[in-house]
Amino acid sequence: MDPGTEASRHAVAAERVRSARFVSVFRFVGISIAFALNLLVPYAIPKQAAYQSDIRLFVCYWLLAAAVFWANRQPGLGARLVGLDVVIIDMPCSFLLEWDVVAKNPNVAGPAMGSVPFYMLLVMAAAFSLQTWRIVLAAVVGCALQMLLLVIAPEGIQFAFWAIPSIGGVAAICVYNTRRTTRLVDNAAREQRRRERLGRYFSPQVAERVEELGEGEAAGESCEVTILFSDLRDFTTLAETLRSDQVVALLNDYHARMVETIFAHGGTLDKYLGDGLMAYFGAPVPQVDHAARAVRCGLAMQEALARMNVERATRGEVPLRMGIGIHTGTVVVGDVGAPRRREYTAIGDAVNVAARIEDLTKLHAVPVLVSEATRRAAGDALAFSSAGRVQLKGRAQAVETYVPVHDAPSVEGRSKRA
Repeated sequence: MDPGTEASRHAVAAERVRSARFVSVFRFVGISIAFALNLLVPYAIPKQAAYQSDIRLFVCYWLLAAAVFWANRQPGLGARLVGLDVVIIDMPCSFLLEWDVVAKNPNVAGPAMGSVPFYMLLVMAAAFSLQTWRIVLAAVVGCALQMLLLVIAPEGIQFAFWAIPSIGGVAAICVYNTRRTTRLVDNAAREQRRRERLGRYFSPQVAERVEELGEGEAAGESCEVTILFSDLRDFTTLAETLRSDQVVALLNDYHARMVETIFAHGGTLDKYLGDGLMAYFGAPVPQVDHAARAVRCGLAMQEALARMNVERATRGEVPLRMGIGIHTGTVVVGDVGAPRRREYTAIGDAVNVAARIEDLTKLHAVPVLVSEATRRAAGDALAFSSAGRVQLKGRAQAVETYVPVHDAPSVEGRSKRA
């Protein structure tokens, strides 16, 4: 099931549970008050004794209401009953109570007509189920029982022409409102899902821009970007000396710092790769300086790791080392994957080159290594020193590599001065 649909289904189910509890409380309190009035009013107004319902029927109704009230205190049980309890309990019990009064007053049509507003109320109670078929079922049963009461009552059949349409009209309004509510929940769940996805992939500024562009921009598009791969050195050996919870805590701390740095430079997080990650710059929002941003980000990530190592040293823990490879090239960026699991990602040869350059940081023993394409795209914004020409696996031509020597004023620094 699509995550957005699944979220919507859970939201509707949660609302149904809350509604079931509300209806059960409302029913129990309402019947308790009606029971008390049925007992006490004839003593205060003797003329009303003729319209008193059978107390035994009221006791049965009250006990059933109490049972449903208890059932709604149990997890999940009440949600399956809401709407159906109206058809199974309320409508038959109210019919028997009204039928008892009608039978005691064979020459009066009023008691049979008095049940119309009550059936309307019960149809509205069924609407709390947020399922149209339960609303329709309640309306059909309510109309049938009301019609039977009107047939029993003297001259009551003539009132069927407005009583039945009134119950049906209430049901139609409830069906419309239920469908509209579920659509709103679906839309809200999809929007929340989309916002969460944007928050995972993009910096807040980029996420805001992507949201402005709309859903259509998520389709695949070819563009030039700068890809960054990072990887912790000898992490497998280190992880063997740690407990599983310590490994998770370490990776969470490391990734939190790295992703914060990537977002600070306007990058897009593509995915986590165990103890490493992949990010790119220049998409989905174009950035004319994406190459320089990526290189500055790589240097800033090494600085963030150095600060993390200072904290680790105070705890007597070994320092971490990281290699970063950066390459600029044309890729396809968009939503990729099966309907059940999709990722906003970059695909292309440039991604493979960036990953292999990251592997070369071990060979050259440097923290950050970039390709000739990235050096050219960065222009005069940064200074580089040559790391030599290397042959990458799967490529016919060798690639020139460079090490960033120093950085021009950072993105954050320029923003603050501006």
